[in-house]
Amino acid sequence: MVVAKTVSSTVSSVGTLGANESVKVVSEISRRLVKVHVEEGAVVKKGALLFSLDASDLGADVRRLEVKKKLLVGSEARARQMLAQNLVSQAEYDRVKSELDEISAEIAARGVTLQKTRIRAPFAGKVGLRRVSAGAWVTPETVLTTLSDASKLKLDFTLPERFAGDVRVGHEVFFRVAGQGERFKASVIAIEPEIDRATRSLNLRALTDNAGERLTAGGFANVEVPVGAGRPVFAVPSQALVPSAKGHGVWVLVDGKAVMRVVAIGERSADDVEVVNGLSAGDTVLVNNLLRLREGAPVTLEK
Repeated sequence: MVVAKTVSSTVSSVGTLGANESVKVVSEISRRLVKVHVEEGAVVKKGALLFSLDASDLGADVRRLEVKKKLLVGSEARARQMLAQNLVSQAEYDRVKSELDEISAEIAARGVTLQKTRIRAPFAGKVGLRRVSAGAWVTPETVLTTLSDASKLKLDFTLPERFAGDVRVGHEVFFRVAGQGERFKASVIAIEPEIDRATRSLNLRALTDNAGERLTAGGFANVEVPVGAGRPVFAVPSQALVPSAKGHGVWVLVDGKAVMRVVAIGERSADDVEVVNGLSAGDTVLVNNLLRLREGAPVTLEK
């Protein structure tokens, strides 16, 4: 005989650790690399200059357009004065103004391209291995280096669909990694809104602090997820579980008689099985002489 008691329940899973932010640094345009401004493994701030591409032709083109714009600014001013005195037509003034606007747009376009020749860090992080050297011709397909923010790590893992209602954003989970005996803590920050149809699992993402970079992104983690908050979860000895037409059941003592109670089970251990539905706190579960029991049979408990 055993009295079922409420117990804490933990679901095990396997997850992967990923950097909070990670990117392959590439150029948006095809140009010759003229200078590397950062060392491998350096920690940089957001906006830090990493690489410079050849921009000599672009600079010369902008200077040429600036000279032309200066002339057109004067022409537009004179045409505006003459238009006010009815010395030129509106169409003539519009032609001069259109030429000035076109030159201004070309200068702005060259400015955008010039900005792309200076490759900057999109966020604060650590620079990885450099893949190119000064003088190399780079294209948008050329990986220059990598940049990662590992001050925090994302932990991606899954849970069986029956536990979908047990976790929420902010739920604390625990994990361990190979080579370290420490038990780390993470907090759920996002949950996939749909169950994966192929695996019938729920995908989750948690975030953990990685001060001092004790953990390395890309590694596997053994995850422990506490579940069962808000609903009763019980553990009974494995031998108390009886196969039934509806799945599983246990014999409970009600008013001195044996009653079969259909239950839903969860996790198993070497000695116990988790009952997630079908029992109430204080139920007396029978564990001996189960083959002799029948529905409604009188039961005398051994002291």
